[in-house]
Amino acid sequence: MNYQVIARKWRPQTFAEIVGQQHVTRTLQNAIETGRVAHAYIFSGARGVGKTTTARILAKALNCVQGPTSSPCNECASCREIAAGSSLDVLEIDAASNRGIDQVRELRDMVRYAPAGGRHKIVILDEAHMLTDEASNALLKTLEEPPDKVVFVMATTQPEDLVDTIRSRSQHFHFRALSFAEIAEALKAIASKEELDVEPGAIAVMARTADGSLRDALSLIEQARAYCGAKISEAQMRELLGVVQAEILDELVAAIENRSTERALGLVHRLLAEGQNLQQFCREAISHFRNVLVAKVCGADSDLIAAPPEERPRLARAAAAFSEEDLTRFFQILLHTEEDLRRKPDPRLHLEMGLLRLVNAARLAPLEEVLAELSGNAPVRSSVPRPAAEAAPAARSIPAKPATAPPSPAAAPPSPTPATNASSNTAKPLAQASAFVRATPVTPTDATAGGAAAAPAREADTNPEVSPAVAGLDSAQLGAIKSEIFSKAQFVGQLVESATRWEVEAGELRLYFPTENRALADLLQARDNMEKLRTIASRVLGQPLRVCVKLEASSVPSGSATKVRTGESGPELRARFEQDPIVRAMLERFGGRISEVKRRDEG
Repeated sequence: MNYQVIARKWRPQTFAEIVGQQHVTRTLQNAIETGRVAHAYIFSGARGVGKTTTARILAKALNCVQGPTSSPCNECASCREIAAGSSLDVLEIDAASNRGIDQVRELRDMVRYAPAGGRHKIVILDEAHMLTDEASNALLKTLEEPPDKVVFVMATTQPEDLVDTIRSRSQHFHFRALSFAEIAEALKAIASKEELDVEPGAIAVMARTADGSLRDALSLIEQARAYCGAKISEAQMRELLGVVQAEILDELVAAIENRSTERALGLVHRLLAEGQNLQQFCREAISHFRNVLVAKVCGADSDLIAAPPEERPRLARAAAAFSEEDLTRFFQILLHTEEDLRRKPDPRLHLEMGLLRLVNAARLAPLEEVLAELSGNAPVRSSVPRPAAEAAPAARSIPAKPATAPPSPAAAPPSPTPATNASSNTAKPLAQASAFVRATPVTPTDATAGGAAAAPAREADTNPEVSPAVAGLDSAQLGAIKSEIFSKAQFVGQLVESATRWEVEAGELRLYFPTENRALADLLQARDNMEKLRTIASRVLGQPLRVCVKLEASSVPSGSATKVRTGESGPELRARFEQDPIVRAMLERFGGRISEVKRRDEG
């Protein structure tokens, strides 16, 4: 048969035709023009990116009758023989099947002879990393003392497997994977030459599936022509390759945005009913959320997005619904799910669990927000907008008054004195309490009519903020330090807000924390946090400072937290914990209700 597949028919014949490897082609062209061609090269990179093709073009450039030239004519006998693979001066050897020492010895004997018709003898070793250790050592001797007019080109996908002594005697060029745009442009050009009518969506599907390999993309368009004929549509291409429809990915985004586990599980059922490959769907979801994340960070018009222009408005809408933290978390969940699908049985189960984790990922909150909420310095923010249908149930947390027994006046926590720091009071760890609290998740059906008053009640029982005591700096300086900390490092700002006292003396800035806030003090003492605080404070005060974090006894009255009093009964304990600001904050953030409260000595 005289028919040539597209990948062979349109193989580049000059350096200028090679796609996406300008850093390699420009270097080789300059070396040829200046007469500084090395005796050994290593071409590494993924499959189908042009390694062997570049080696053949290098051979033509060195042996062309008009050369050596950086632009071979492709008309002379030498160029035509090299392109056809029949040149006696170009030895192309598959090192995967000729990997022994005997084959390398034969090669050494062959390269001793002068070129048959050209100026140079070129040896192309494909998959050179497959050579045995003995064969590599035999080849090394030839590379140490190369024969005149011989050039070795070693093509490999795993350069790290080549012995170091060979790599040190060769010039190494890494061929990068091609971008989505580069593959799409190459496919459009070749489709035009082949007189194929290919929809832009079909081009996009092939470019994404090729995953950086132009040869894979050309094989796909060859396969599509056999399946579809001269007119190739996006729907036919998706059907041929088993790629899901774009609306399925939109459905996944909508299920996550609306926190609908029913829609997520229904999506898996639909994929199975349509005979889709679940692992392939997971890989497409990873690619889709990667595009959404890039659209969120860089904008929907960014060249980093691997999608055609008509898909970018969809990506922009999806990016607007989530934060960067959400999208990063979704990306990680999908990566773990794809690994489970690849390594473990029952793919349906693992995909369902992965999608459920995606839907429920919005319940997680960044550490900064949790600390800010517990210290009473910032309102709680949800990372994913709540749908209107779920906004009201989600706002109901703990009833303002318990259903079992109303709290007595004696059981209510006393009001803090003016010397009490509110952030210290509200941030007291629950581990300091003398009772156990067991919480269970709350659902919309668990909320009572009285639950709607929970959110306002929380604002009412939060202690008023009291400024920390300061020594050695005025309030304007303290305010300037805090303002700059919050603008440069919000997390550090939330931590220093829990300090009860600031002191500046003898070039040292000291921050005092109550003992119950030891965890916050430990976080602040991390090297990066301390360096940020030191730099900002030194700049604001105009002098170099050392920063020291100290603990001091708490000024919170013993009865103002959830300390259990002697003789308190079960209903009284429950009432006290239901009104505790820390418990309320945790339940509002993570959802739930108190199911049991008992003394420590009750087991």
